[in-house]
Amino acid sequence: MNFLKRMTMKKIFSILSVVSLFLLASCEKNVLSYQASDLDVTTKAQIRLVYDLPVVAATAQNITLLKYNDQTVSQISTALGNIFPNSTAKYHVLPIGANKVEAFKGAAKDQLVYSNTFNVPAGKWSAFVYNANEAPLMVQDPEEYETGHPWTDTVTYIRFVNLLYQADGVTPYGKVYLKGRRAATQPNINTYDYIDIAECDFKESSGYIPYTLKRNGIAIWSGTETGLAFVLFNENGEQLKVFTSAGALIDYAATGYSMTKGVNYIFHLNGKMGAAYSSQSVRLSTIAVN
Repeated sequence: MNFLKRMTMKKIFSILSVVSLFLLASCEKNVLSYQASDLDVTTKAQIRLVYDLPVVAATAQNITLLKYNDQTVSQISTALGNIFPNSTAKYHVLPIGANKVEAFKGAAKDQLVYSNTFNVPAGKWSAFVYNANEAPLMVQDPEEYETGHPWTDTVTYIRFVNLLYQADGVTPYGKVYLKGRRAATQPNINTYDYIDIAECDFKESSGYIPYTLKRNGIAIWSGTETGLAFVLFNENGEQLKVFTSAGALIDYAATGYSMTKGVNYIFHLNGKMGAAYSSQSVRLSTIAVN
């Protein structure tokens, strides 16, 4: 009996050993690998292209085909105020120097909306298509973003870019002041408190400005504040006004924003004013970049 038990145990051990070796061999034969190569920064640059033409937003205006240097890079429908493709904050790699860009709209992807050749320097760039006849506005992106201190602050970071036109879609609107808007700390005196963020003339961009988030009186926290509001003022200190669908002229406010501690955002003001609701298209678009 003992002999039979020993033989049985040896057989089980042998079977387990064979299975273990088989599994090990299988793992060795099926190692996953990914094709990747380092970016040669001496010959290649990185570009985020942003669709900010001064036209009234509509599905028919969506870009459905994007090409660089006659090569298709995106066929994802992308609306005004967004990054290609479809508001995903990713870079395209292009050779340093002159590059051709073409954007088409329509279901057949054959209606040319934008075509230009622009110079791409070394580095990382956000390129804003703001005029159908001009090269994109190039704004250099940092190699590393500020994220704040994990224990001593609750800040996010905002870069402001001003690409707003007058109602004709040709004349630049001029200098604009971006401010945060919060419920008044003294409601018997003011309706709102306004927090200065940045001021930019047409085709100007600010640096990344820290903006303090709040959360129910909690001093230090990690997460997202919701329900944020932002407003715009002109050089005369007047808040920008827009038309409602009923024809009333009201103060413009961008509301319902959510922002996260340690995240950097680009607020790019684009579009145009209007003489009526149907002809205006003021967009304070945002991009989370890290």
